[in-house]
Amino acid sequence: MTTQLSAQSFVRLLKAPTDPPNPQSPPKIEIACTAWEDTTLHIPNKHELIAEFILTRLLKDKSKANDNPAVDARYWCLLRKVLDASVGVNARGPKVWLGSLLNRTPLAPIIVSTLTLLRDLSDADSKCLLLLVLPCFSVLWPLSVHKIGLETLLECFGTILDVSGELGSNEALESVCEVMVHSYREALGNATNKKKLHTTFLQTHLSSWIRAVLPSSHLPPQLNETVYAAGTETLFSLDALRASPSSESLFTVLSSFPNSPSQTSPAIPLLPRLFGTHTHSLRRYRTTLFPASQNKTQGRENDMKVTSMAFFNSCLKLLTGNAQSWEARVGLISIIESERLYVSQGEGEGVVECVRDDAVRVVEGETEEKVVRLALDVLAVLARVDYDVIEPVVGRVLPQLILILPSPSMHKSAIAFLNLLLNFHSKTRTLHAYSNALLDACTSLPSITSLASPRDIYGHAHTSAIIGHIHLSSLAQALRTFLTPTQVKEAAQISSTLQEKFDAYQNLPSLIKTSEVEPEDRPRKKRRKSEPAASSAGSAPAKDTREIDACALSLSLTLKFAALFLSNLPSSFVTAEIREAVREAGAWAIEASLSLLCKRSSKISWADQVTGAALLRFAYHLPAWKYVEEPGDIRGLLEVVKVEEVEGELVLEILRFLLALSSRSDTDVDVETVFDIALTYVEMQEPDSQSGLMVLYLIVERWLDLIDAQASKSSIDRLINLIFSISPSSPRQADVQGLQPRDVLWGVLHNAQFWEMGSVRASVLAYLNPSPSSLKSDLGRTYCLLLYVPPEYLTRQARVELVRRAVEGDVTISSALHTNNKEETAKRKRKRHGASDQEVAWKTLLHIRVFLQRMGQLGYLNTSDYDSAGDYVKHLMSTEVLDDAVLRGATINLAELYIVALLRASDKDPSASTACASVFSSIAQSSSLEEGSLPQLCVLQLVERLTQDFSVSSLSDSLVASMKDLHTAVTPAAQFNIGDALPSSGTVKAWARHLSFGHWLGVPATSASGYGRQIAATMLRNRGKFNSPAETLGLLFEELRCLPNVDRGMHLDLAIGVYAFSTAEDQVALNEVVSNGAKHLPIDDFSHLLDTVYEALASARFPPAQCVRLVHAATVLLRDAPQGTLKIVQEFFSLCLDHFIGNTQFFAGPADLTVACLEFVVRQCSDRPAALCATNLGPIHVLLSKVLCGSPTHDSSTTSSVFHSATAILNALVRLRRDLVINILPHLGMVLRQLVSCMRGLRPQLAAKQSHIVTDTLPSWIAPLAPLGVSEARALARLFTSLTTKTVPRAHMQPNTEQKAESLSKPFAKHAAYVVTAYIDAVNDPLCVMRADVRRELEPGLFSLCEMMGTYSRDALMVSALDAGGKSVMKVLWKEYEKQRYVGKG
Repeated sequence: MTTQLSAQSFVRLLKAPTDPPNPQSPPKIEIACTAWEDTTLHIPNKHELIAEFILTRLLKDKSKANDNPAVDARYWCLLRKVLDASVGVNARGPKVWLGSLLNRTPLAPIIVSTLTLLRDLSDADSKCLLLLVLPCFSVLWPLSVHKIGLETLLECFGTILDVSGELGSNEALESVCEVMVHSYREALGNATNKKKLHTTFLQTHLSSWIRAVLPSSHLPPQLNETVYAAGTETLFSLDALRASPSSESLFTVLSSFPNSPSQTSPAIPLLPRLFGTHTHSLRRYRTTLFPASQNKTQGRENDMKVTSMAFFNSCLKLLTGNAQSWEARVGLISIIESERLYVSQGEGEGVVECVRDDAVRVVEGETEEKVVRLALDVLAVLARVDYDVIEPVVGRVLPQLILILPSPSMHKSAIAFLNLLLNFHSKTRTLHAYSNALLDACTSLPSITSLASPRDIYGHAHTSAIIGHIHLSSLAQALRTFLTPTQVKEAAQISSTLQEKFDAYQNLPSLIKTSEVEPEDRPRKKRRKSEPAASSAGSAPAKDTREIDACALSLSLTLKFAALFLSNLPSSFVTAEIREAVREAGAWAIEASLSLLCKRSSKISWADQVTGAALLRFAYHLPAWKYVEEPGDIRGLLEVVKVEEVEGELVLEILRFLLALSSRSDTDVDVETVFDIALTYVEMQEPDSQSGLMVLYLIVERWLDLIDAQASKSSIDRLINLIFSISPSSPRQADVQGLQPRDVLWGVLHNAQFWEMGSVRASVLAYLNPSPSSLKSDLGRTYCLLLYVPPEYLTRQARVELVRRAVEGDVTISSALHTNNKEETAKRKRKRHGASDQEVAWKTLLHIRVFLQRMGQLGYLNTSDYDSAGDYVKHLMSTEVLDDAVLRGATINLAELYIVALLRASDKDPSASTACASVFSSIAQSSSLEEGSLPQLCVLQLVERLTQDFSVSSLSDSLVASMKDLHTAVTPAAQFNIGDALPSSGTVKAWARHLSFGHWLGVPATSASGYGRQIAATMLRNRGKFNSPAETLGLLFEELRCLPNVDRGMHLDLAIGVYAFSTAEDQVALNEVVSNGAKHLPIDDFSHLLDTVYEALASARFPPAQCVRLVHAATVLLRDAPQGTLKIVQEFFSLCLDHFIGNTQFFAGPADLTVACLEFVVRQCSDRPAALCATNLGPIHVLLSKVLCGSPTHDSSTTSSVFHSATAILNALVRLRRDLVINILPHLGMVLRQLVSCMRGLRPQLAAKQSHIVTDTLPSWIAPLAPLGVSEARALARLFTSLTTKTVPRAHMQPNTEQKAESLSKPFAKHAAYVVTAYIDAVNDPLCVMRADVRRELEPGLFSLCEMMGTYSRDALMVSALDAGGKSVMKVLWKEYEKQRYVGKG
């Protein structure tokens, strides 16, 4: 437009029937934009005209397919400008003209159209458009929402569901959705008739709502919960439930969704959540939904449960047999448990039994592991609901738990199910029934038609949950605790059952028993012990052989459980008759095993081996070997061990039984003989053979003391050679289950008993200190093992020899590596994954130096030969160490140990001084002092030791001169130029140590002294590249200490800046630097530091994250203040308290800032209580009161550290500054009342207004859904108890002043009643709940308050301050107090 518009022409252009108004004119939106931007165009109510034009255009063209203004950014951008600028218009307020405009132009269709069209835009375009829509929506929606009907809001809600499911994560869209859903929920709550709404939602929006609230949707958790609540409030409103309490119409719609094992209905994952919400809604409206009966409460509750179970039955009809459906079953049954909906002999009993039977069928026949696991979870939940439900099927489930292949997830579910069974039978004292069920499960294995190869099952049956260590140990504990005398007598009769089963096994036809034995004349190919037996890996055995194997499997497991039962009978109920029966059972087991294994002419079959091993295990656990007469043919078992085809399990049981038998004094079995056969067996096995490892593990874990006492030296030497032949550095193989070689070795090396045995220790020392020739060939293994040997058990001669050989080996290996370094390095690059000789050499060198380092730290290094020690240090400094941090650190520490030893001997022996000076000169003349090199790192570490432990005046002149040469040599390696790029942390640390070294030597500092300042300034400018803050801070403090001409104020300010803008990961290192630096600051510098911190806190320019860091800095500075700064500290502490009280963000802002402020007060009250003034107590209590006061807004999670800090402050004041607290006891009482009030929790299922009544009295850092718990109650009780503890105040007193230990019992007695009243009010509040465990933890503290109150205050409280409910709570509390009160008797 080239001509000036008038107001009339502008209105005509906007209201023209066509767009653009004229063929030559621009579109209307451009005309409106130009008119708005033209400040010289004076049109009355221009903002109203443009807003009306935009909203009218958006409404009229909402259905337009192309060029829809709803997705045109120009309209929303101009509308945003108009709405933003209308706030300052003087004509009418925006609410006035916008309200009338929105009455004529409904907003809801515009928003619906805009959100619907967003799906046709790209993600980038939709995000940009929503950023413009959101400000306009935030202004317009609150003004128009009260005029929008409920059906229209439901349409908006449905649009949200459709759009949120198709668009990605978008914060602007989420904000719009949250506001609209909140408006819909508010209108829904105020509506009187919701029947039609329920029908519309089911028919139109149910599928979109389900997709939106599924866990897989991308809605944020809070919005997801809000959308879910809006949907369930529509589905389960009072009108909808009155029409159909069990929501049949809902399931009619859900059943129309496609649902099959291949295509699961999307509603299935949501069913448990819907079931729980439906139950809560029924309980909420139960007085309206269910008419009154004769027993009103019980009748309504039963009707509600029946209706809920009908809903549950409808849910089950939607489920199939896949894993997702079984997850839903677990959730549904869990709701029944948590809501206590199941009633035995009720209408829902048949439905629950149907679920149980389905789960059992899955356990018996399903092959998918996840489905079986979920079926076990269903059975576990049913057991918690009512054990009578699953009792009929326990006998079918237990055998399957033996047969199921073990896996971590399956094992966890099975253990949970078994624990429930065990807990029930323990509580009901029916463990004998459970024991019989386990035995029946083992006995029934041969009758299972689907049983696979018994030999395959036997391998994993012993690792199953039912026979695993966790279940058996729990069962053993329960048997020892809960068996009754009658049940003990019945359990002792189990031996007759075992004998009958064994006789049945032996009576099988001999032809069948020997059918799997190979002909004697057939040549047998020898196999390796590491390979599985051919019978186990080959084809399935014949049918008859399988029957025998199944019987052997069953008998083996039965004997295992029988041994557990008989060996864990309660000793107090075991009579002589029972004891004799157990002994007879053990004797029978020994005789049966001998007859099965020794008295036969043919080879021992697999079934006989398994049965014989089980019998010997049974006899060992009873234990029969202690009292049974030794059979004559017991030595025949040793011959069985020598048979090549014998299984490893049988060998293990034979050796264990014979070793136990040989420990008796009246036996003919020699320990040496059994031990020799065991060692021979282990030596014949492959290194990774499980059989050999198990025998070795048995020896070292159980019978090592017997072997140490009775075995010969040669046999013990063989044992030590076997153990130490295992490499301690071998990694554990994650894919291999069971025992691994390193487990045996580590178990021995970490066993204190092993090192206390004289004969064993002598063999170990002989192995570790061999002849020089054998040591040279196996240097790496020896010193690797020495790293795990306690040095105290090495003799002095052995230590000296091992250290000498280690030094010689170090020099030899280092020389060889240095000679072939280049060639071998290239070889390593070409062959990264291979183990070359050079890698082995480097690893050996690492083991040697770590060993020498440990010897040096314990004072076992030989440093009396000073020349040799100096030469070795030079050798260490000349070593080229690869990128191995452990080897580099060990080398530096070892060199430091030798140098420190030479320095300490230099004042007594000039040769030590000469050797040390030679070392320093060698390092100074070295050409490898660049940054990060081994000599440079060694010097930097040595500087810290020198400045702490040595004085220059105690060293000789030649030694000091060599150190000054070293200082000069190190200087070029530490100088650098500061530009935009920051130096590395090593460079900064090098300069700091260089300054410290020069200051210690007395060398004048150079004039170029601004490195720390430059680095800090560059770091603060480039906050994105903030690195090495601890090193930079240390450099600033070193420059303050060592350099004469520095701007101290600037350095201190920069130090605070570096600390404030560092990250939380560097806090520990920064605190240490500040602590060390602040201790040695002059008083003026320390005062300047505190002033800088306070000015930064008071400036209000820093965000909360930096304020947290500043408060941390103040805490560290006050903790490590220099001497003579008491007044400065007191003044700073008072200023900080006043600032915290006067600024909301410190007590009601971010939780981490509040925690930092309270931690600041805690440190001062507990670490420096004498520095507290009388004027500090009031602000401290005011701060605590403000932190604990109520708030309308709350965090999403509870920050319990705020509560613990508050109790810690009061506890410190009560214990350490009673003299100050006694003057402000009313303040203390008020804060204690607030602490008690914080322990309240929100009662479930409250309405919104009721919830706000409670939550508005809770602090902002307490989330209403996550109340404080047991640990907080324990801390508060400890605080109450400390009021009665006698203490002596820690204050600055006159030297001769005597103080008496007293408590606050008498002074606080007048105020204790008000604290008890706060507790009674919290317990008696109908809208709140205080958990039983919380009340239990509070009792000790409440009893202390009752003791202070006395009966007079109690009676006054009962009369004047409590209602009927409060009096009841008080009576109960006082009754419990009287029970535990000491009355002077006993």
